[in-house]
Amino acid sequence: MFNMRNSRIKDKDVPAIICFAGCDWWYHNKGLFAPQIMSRLAKRYKVLFINSLGMRVPTLKKDKYAFKKILRKLKSIARYLRRSDNGMYIFTPISLPFFNSSIVGPIITSLVLLQIKMVMILLSLREAIFYVGCPPAWEIVKRVRHRYLIYECTDIFEEMPGVNKSYITALDDVLTRTADLVLYVNTALWQCGRKKNANSLLLGHGVDFERFAHAEESKYIPEDMAAIPKPIIGYFGEITEEACDFSLLEHIAKMLPNMSIVFVGPISADVNRLKQFENVYFLGRKPYEEIPHYGKAFDVAIMPWNQNRWIKFCNPIKIKEYLALGKPVVSTYYPEIEPFNDLVYVAGNYVEFVSHIRKATKDDNIRLKRERKKRVQNETWDNKVEEILRYIKKGRQ
Repeated sequence: MFNMRNSRIKDKDVPAIICFAGCDWWYHNKGLFAPQIMSRLAKRYKVLFINSLGMRVPTLKKDKYAFKKILRKLKSIARYLRRSDNGMYIFTPISLPFFNSSIVGPIITSLVLLQIKMVMILLSLREAIFYVGCPPAWEIVKRVRHRYLIYECTDIFEEMPGVNKSYITALDDVLTRTADLVLYVNTALWQCGRKKNANSLLLGHGVDFERFAHAEESKYIPEDMAAIPKPIIGYFGEITEEACDFSLLEHIAKMLPNMSIVFVGPISADVNRLKQFENVYFLGRKPYEEIPHYGKAFDVAIMPWNQNRWIKFCNPIKIKEYLALGKPVVSTYYPEIEPFNDLVYVAGNYVEFVSHIRKATKDDNIRLKRERKKRVQNETWDNKVEEILRYIKKGRQ
């Protein structure tokens, strides 16, 4: 077991951290779990952030955004190895998401393995803590010597659309059983996982509290947001088929024609049925740093989730971001909302959802706003990092 007492990379014996992320630093939301955790660890250790190796293959026939995703990936590969402003090394290896193929899988694995070993030599990374947030990375990790393995299990990965379910399930199982520490944000996943591995930590998501809670201290509101009529029903985050209930959103737009419904974030679903409404606005992807300034203009924030296995085993980061902004929140039910039941309006059906929006915009006040912020003020990403490091120091249970 290594010594974590040294807080900076000055002693060669302090290990570095190699993160196989489930997202792409250059294009995905930097508010996600791995980018937030690694950004903070990079202040104390040398961190190599490897952009997602991929779990699914975009198909032009089934996914109309496939070409956009492929182009985005090629641009990320073109950056190859860069150092970010926060000191992290960001690396996108040349790869294809065919690790489970009996024919090309071994070739792709060898290619990626060679590139990663070369980067480790270049950056003087010897044995390191390996952090895995993308299950196919196991094909690489099991072939490289490491001091400690952390598995970030923040979603039920096999339920992602387009993945090879049996392959991802098998990878998840071996990572869960093998890791020195498994991180969970969802209680149901944690309860299942700890039966396989006692070194399982129910951490929950963090929140960039200062960024969101103090956004209102600035008078700045993005121009495209300032032009939208109030009251505003807002949602920020990716818009996906597996998460969002579009029939519910259509119902809201129809029943609340005098309210603006604003979506801030990338679109990975067919939203044409919503574009027919004059009170619906899609503002697209925005830099992470700008999100609080969009969110502070909301009169009520919504989480219009589907009722499926994906939602049952998730724990959206945005609930804590909405509360840090002090905003009233209306949501469909999902298990991880329960700790916030006294602060959030939880709807059991479409009629209730609309009724809750009306009530939330009418009854909001300074006292409630303060209570929402207070509830999440200690749920910071900095505190989550310290919790992880404390667990590692203790060693295996």
